[in-house]
Amino acid sequence: MKTLAYSATANRQLPTLIASFFLLFSVSAAYADQFSDHTNKLPTGPEITQADIQAAQAAWGDAVVAIGKAGDKAAKVAEKAARSAYAFELGPIQFKPTLASEQPFRPDVEGTVSYFVSGNDKYAEDSGFALRPWTKVRFDNHTVKLQGNIAIAMGHYYFTDKQGDETKVEYTKGYVKTDDDRVLIFLQDSSLPYQP
Repeated sequence: MKTLAYSATANRQLPTLIASFFLLFSVSAAYADQFSDHTNKLPTGPEITQADIQAAQAAWGDAVVAIGKAGDKAAKVAEKAARSAYAFELGPIQFKPTLASEQPFRPDVEGTVSYFVSGNDKYAEDSGFALRPWTKVRFDNHTVKLQGNIAIAMGHYYFTDKQGDETKVEYTKGYVKTDDDRVLIFLQDSSLPYQP
């Protein structure tokens, strides 16, 4: 009897459950449209290694130094470096620069290059991080997690200025290895160490 009563109740509730499911699906689809410009999947690729991460980090540091040495060609050097280091071709990247607050997220080439060299009216807060100039960048990885062709590294990087003083910055970087063996940054979140 209890089974029959339960089944009868379930049968009466079934149309409501179905309607709720479709409503939930419709709402989810509507919200998905809002985020579609900022959502993408990372491709599969060959296994990423610790050596891949170290090489990508060294290349990124060398690019920051090169931008500072480039003089009036800094913007061109920065754009070339950004396009070779970051995964823009895979969709919007997740980039939160250290010294950006008014526009803290830079998902595209334009916002990324502006952060490194400034000069873009859309990003008036930018002073050109790479123009300091820096003479050296070194990474100190605290942890690196590897999963297939994806890696997440967290730690400190140190930027040396012309006087030999280092600025310590905390970072989290996400890397993806593509089918053609490039290692690209899809995530970068940097901040200065907390000071109470």
